[in-house]
Amino acid sequence: MIAYIAAYALIGTIWTIVRLTALLEGRKNKEAAVYGGTMVISLVIGSLLLARVKLPSFAMAAQWLLAPVGHFLLRQ
Repeated sequence: MIAYIAAYALIGTIWTIVRLTALLEGRKNKEAAVYGGTMVISLVIGSLLLARVKLPSFAMAAQWLLAPVGHFLLRQ
């Protein structure tokens, strides 16, 4: 199990570094920041899933974040 997680993290990290280098050489700093952040979050969640950790549903987080927006739009 640990070997799978380590291999996943290593391959993901190498791929991320390669892509970030290409983006930074092209002077796409904002895109590189978004890509790097997204990949870090994806690697962490993927590693937790490989370790068979029970993660909360994304629907609850999305509802918590978007409910105020919906209430604001319905008031108008």
